[in-house]
Amino acid sequence: MSDEPKVSYSFQMNTGAPQSRTEGAPAQPVRQEADQMLYAVDDFESLSVAGGTLLVGKHTGAQLLSQPQVAMVLQHCLEFRTLGEHAQRLTALFPQLGGNVNDALRVLGLVKDSGLMISAGSICERVNQSVSTNAVDRTKSFIITCDRPAAVARLLESLLHNGKLAQQKQLYLIDDSRQAENARHNREAVEQFNLVSPSTLAYIGPEEQADLITKLCAALPEDEPAVRFLFSREEWGGQKTYGRSRNLCLLLSVGERAVILDDDVLAMAVARPGTENAPVVADGMRSAEFYQDMTGWQRQWQPLDFDPLAGHGRCLGQSLAQALAEFGSEGLQPGQLAGASLSLFRDLHAESSVLVTQSGAVGDPGTTNNAWLPNLGSDNVRSMLASEGGLHTALTTRQCWVGQPRNTVTKRAVMSQVTGLDNRAELPPYFPALRGEDQLFGIMLDFLIPDSVVLEYAWSVPHLPVENRAGNPQGDSVVPKGGLQLLGSWLGEFKPFDASVDYDTRMDLLAARLDTLAQLSPSGLVARYRALLTRAQGFALQTLNDRLADTGTLDANWKGYLENNARACVAALQQPAALADIPDVPDDVDESAIVQVIQTRAAGFATALRAWRRIREVAPTL
Repeated sequence: MSDEPKVSYSFQMNTGAPQSRTEGAPAQPVRQEADQMLYAVDDFESLSVAGGTLLVGKHTGAQLLSQPQVAMVLQHCLEFRTLGEHAQRLTALFPQLGGNVNDALRVLGLVKDSGLMISAGSICERVNQSVSTNAVDRTKSFIITCDRPAAVARLLESLLHNGKLAQQKQLYLIDDSRQAENARHNREAVEQFNLVSPSTLAYIGPEEQADLITKLCAALPEDEPAVRFLFSREEWGGQKTYGRSRNLCLLLSVGERAVILDDDVLAMAVARPGTENAPVVADGMRSAEFYQDMTGWQRQWQPLDFDPLAGHGRCLGQSLAQALAEFGSEGLQPGQLAGASLSLFRDLHAESSVLVTQSGAVGDPGTTNNAWLPNLGSDNVRSMLASEGGLHTALTTRQCWVGQPRNTVTKRAVMSQVTGLDNRAELPPYFPALRGEDQLFGIMLDFLIPDSVVLEYAWSVPHLPVENRAGNPQGDSVVPKGGLQLLGSWLGEFKPFDASVDYDTRMDLLAARLDTLAQLSPSGLVARYRALLTRAQGFALQTLNDRLADTGTLDANWKGYLENNARACVAALQQPAALADIPDVPDDVDESAIVQVIQTRAAGFATALRAWRRIREVAPTL
């Protein structure tokens, strides 16, 4: 073996010969930045040209000629950090940089000076402009249920004890029950509730829903296919129609603020002692805590002096500037954007509307399995492994808290057992069936109204399913299989870069994108499915590797769980995916039939989007 020192190349901006330094030689000390401002790199195109690689900012239009490796490493600078933090992170991620932090810092300074970086301060300046105060009216509140009359009865009792029902404009129970006996129990529960409630609860069961559909079809005969796609259960056979119930909520609240409750929550806002009130801007990734049993969290969480209906109405429909002031914040500060993605928050301004509000859940997490655990941040994982029972408890008990430790401004609308929707804005419809309808709604909302925001409160609601939900002690697979999440990726690829593109054009783009999906050849559809799924699986593998790097040494079982899933992701990436792998596809359906169903549903959703405005205009007259 040679004793000669190894040579590694440093991070260079010019296109001449790279400088080198000897491994083992002391690294240069990191120079102090003139300021601690936060920066993120603008999305950019990279073009190979004579003399190097030309970087062109997609939003700023800034240009920079660099070496090819610069374009590669700048893909890891899309979140707000100081230049020093960026430099330290890049040298840790890329051993080929030779640990030369000062070189990285120098080049990042040149990138900033070229205009390819955007400062957190520039976004704060827009957000902190003075705005007028928006008056808000009372909310309409909706309970959505399907074949759980015991849960409905418990929630109604909770509303009577804890809810400020006189402050509600109207209450609704949207009943999607398949069993006539369950629907009958729910109707009777509503009748009993109305005998003592200060606000009337309207029962919207099968007959009432059929009447709404009939009236819509009569008013919009040319849009009958769209109406039935969005609102008719018969359109979907035996599939679970989670989004259909939410579409009925939207239909009955056009021009209003609405709060939607799952049937298995309690009408009670709870929080841990010491919860911070000051807001933060973040990517929306949630935190979690795990408990051995129900008494574990009941001892810690304390009821607050408001109910969830009033709590969601606090900021729903306000401007971002108003919402920040509501929590005592003196505007948005650059530090509140630390670690946040520029692509998520580029379009924020003072008048950005809080169109969705969310809250955490304590008790059952509400997920179909425990495959979400690797998505937790490293601090949450450390807390999970240090808690009583460690990983085993997290995998098996389904007694935990999932939410935000601080009031959080984000762009990600995710599953929330209680959700606020400002339906005075032209919100999109939900996809009527299958799971993942809430994430798809969030993607479409950001596509259509890119300067809107989601606010997740730091408080939670108890989520207590009446049926027994056991966790899988072996851990569920995290390998993505497809579903509405891939449809969201397909639609989001064509989101316009410029926020000034108007709503109508954006809706046309969404519908055209769905029409394109409906008209792909079978081989083309399979190819796009595989490309999107491979990307999702690659992201899952990267997440697993990140968790292995930052927490894999903490617990042997956790390390084994991550490694097993990482191997499964690698195996999935090495095999061409089949449409039959999509969740909820019956085993006996061949690929050609699956293609036909996907294309029919895509075309139906495109038709529904084009009719949506007309449906909304008619809705208040029903």
